[in-house]
Amino acid sequence: MNRSPALLLLASLALVGLSACARTALTPECPVGYIANGDTCECLTDQACPTGMRCEAGVCACRDTSCCPEGHEYSATSESCVCRDDSCCPVGHVWKAEEGRCECGEQECCPAGYTFDTQRGACGCTADSCCPQGFRYDPLAETCVCNSDECCPVDHRYDPERRDCVCSRTACCPPDHTYSAAVRACVCNGDSCCPAGYRKDPARERCVCISDAACGPGNFCDSSSGACLCRDNSGCKSGQYCNGFGFCQTLGNCTTNADCPPGNFCDITTDRCIANGPCTLDEHCGFGQLCDPLTARCRAGCRRDADCADKQACEGGQCQPFCRLNASCDVNLFCAPNTGACGTRPSRVDCRDCTASSSICGSGASCLTFISEGQTGNFCGTHCSSNEDCPSGFDCTEVIFSCTTGEGGTCPADSNAPGQTFTCKGFQVENESGTRFYCSDATGLPHVYIQACAPLSGFCPATELP
Repeated sequence: MNRSPALLLLASLALVGLSACARTALTPECPVGYIANGDTCECLTDQACPTGMRCEAGVCACRDTSCCPEGHEYSATSESCVCRDDSCCPVGHVWKAEEGRCECGEQECCPAGYTFDTQRGACGCTADSCCPQGFRYDPLAETCVCNSDECCPVDHRYDPERRDCVCSRTACCPPDHTYSAAVRACVCNGDSCCPAGYRKDPARERCVCISDAACGPGNFCDSSSGACLCRDNSGCKSGQYCNGFGFCQTLGNCTTNADCPPGNFCDITTDRCIANGPCTLDEHCGFGQLCDPLTARCRAGCRRDADCADKQACEGGQCQPFCRLNASCDVNLFCAPNTGACGTRPSRVDCRDCTASSSICGSGASCLTFISEGQTGNFCGTHCSSNEDCPSGFDCTEVIFSCTTGEGGTCPADSNAPGQTFTCKGFQVENESGTRFYCSDATGLPHVYIQACAPLSGFCPATELP
């Protein structure tokens, strides 16, 4: 079939129109100085970019403050625009030029535990929660301070009493010192630690004097003790005197004439040593003396036993070696009040050693052991009901029973406590290792079975107390 030339021309024009539309959609129209690259336009020169920008790899990049946002400044170091003004800081923050950054400027932006300091213009830590590990906040010092071993230097520990780090190993001790776990401190162990004229004792525990010159005027070096003692009052401070033991003693706080130097007595109304001289009260006179109101001088005499020295009594207006109590006698003696004489009682077994056999004590006494540090021997204790049943130097003390039946074991009955049951119980005795077992009552405490005479000195044979 023959086609019309007009139809053929129309078809040709239609095809041409469709082809032109497709080319317009795929090829973007780029500004002057740009070139199309795919579906984007890329710069060819710096002149094609806005003011302050440079063409780099087909893209315009800001390289000058003029193209930075408000409050920003171009940084060649970071090759970017950086904040340099309050206007670009976060809410509540201000620009700190000296720090080169935005910082918090009010309480609302401070972290937990921090408080805004208006004087410093910054947030400051004011709570334990913001302190480093091992530290606590000190409100007085207004800073975080060390509060545990964690923040102490090597070989140191935190001392809660001193609130500071202290040395806890020999490695940090000064020269000639070693760390002592017993005292938890560095202790001197060399002569160089001692003052001039002193050296360490053989046990290396303390400094002892080696010459009188080390002790100063009026003093001398006691070779047996290694201590400086006074020769006379010149070796003591003002208001002190050199007593008979070589120690300086204050003239105040005396209790007896023995506390005062020669030529002085203890005025018990003021507890001070005063020189012998005119008196107004009996108390201004020494033991065995009274104040004569006619002469204002002390004279021999007494009004009561308290006017007399120890182990004396006032008899016929004069102090005599007369006893009224066992305590007025020497150790191991009894007082006969009717005659005032002290004497022994041959049948007594007080403090007799019964370690080998308890039968040596007889029926009126028990073989006892002291419950105190270092006591191992046994002694006879005569049964008693009061201190007057015991000789001088002894007192009537309570006696408890030891037991070997173990915790909860049975113990002897007590005829003085009918109906009560006693059991064996363990106790820790001060300065003694291990557990000690004693018969105890319902209170959980050791039961007192009897009373017996025991030396006040704490050991046998009994001695005079100082």
